Amino acid sequence: MTAMLDSLRPADSARSAETTQHRRPTSKDILAGGYNCQREIPEPVECEFCGRKLYHEALVMGRTVLMFAPFPQRCTCDRAKAKWAEADAEEARQKAEAEKEAAQAKRRAKIERLLGRSGIKKRFQQRTFANFIRDTPERRRCYDTAKTYADSFPQRAERGDGLYIEGTYGTGKTHLAAAIALQLIGCGVPVVCKTSGDLLADIKEAFDSGDATEYEILKAYKTVDLLIVDDLGKEQCTEWSVSTLYSILNDRYEDMKPTIITTNYNADELVRALTPKGGDGTKARAIISRLREVSTVITMAWADYRAGGGRRNA
Repeated sequence: MTAMLDSLRPADSARSAETTQHRRPTSKDILAGGYNCQREIPEPVECEFCGRKLYHEALVMGRTVLMFAPFPQRCTCDRAKAKWAEADAEEARQKAEAEKEAAQAKRRAKIERLLGRSGIKKRFQQRTFANFIRDTPERRRCYDTAKTYADSFPQRAERGDGLYIEGTYGTGKTHLAAAIALQLIGCGVPVVCKTSGDLLADIKEAFDSGDATEYEILKAYKTVDLLIVDDLGKEQCTEWSVSTLYSILNDRYEDMKPTIITTNYNADELVRALTPKGGDGTKARAIISRLREVSTVITMAWADYRAGGGRRNA
């Protein structure tokens, strides 16, 4: 039915160039006789600009009328053509926008199917910018840097800019990372936010279960709009784990895809944490070098709220 209706869209100046022998009959032709029509024949309407009578085209099989177009033909006077050109341009714009939104939704659905939503644990789904404690100049500075990043993400993403959030335990590194993720997810941006340990465990589980090929699961992490790797360096380090992290982070670096990491280690400590026993640290140094090259560094080094049992930024 949709295809039939599409074939009966109002005729325009391009359609009028059809040869007469292939011209679709109109309600005027049906009224003139010679057709078997069991339907109500629509009345012609006048062009709002020039007053010309405009008839409805008919879809026929042989001499039997199947249906009439829901709208009359388009007038070919200059003012009518200008009106329809504007209407067609707006329809094309809306169609392109709908197709873009559908493509984005399909992409988000695939990422969510492979990776499982954003990966933000329940405890951190309430860690927003609004409830980040900003009671010292240092905390305010870190907050401002992270909030500015989230607010300007489209421009940052174009350049592949990330954040490298380092510091001591319990200072709010994960809170700020989660706040960025939650703000962007609310704007429809696909984000994956996982600890490095969970990320590696999920990849291994996908491999072992056969739910996805190695190419599919790694590509999902490599291509998601924003990847947040929390607690980098806390995972058990093996040759496989550091090679997998290097593959993901290096591809994102080369493709200018933004990445945010949080870590409790300084650069030298992180090299050691990411170097398997007997390794020379080459991949670890490459990972850190690439991350810091394209990232704004936020250093959060102060007392751990959790140690005192008071309010905290976790």
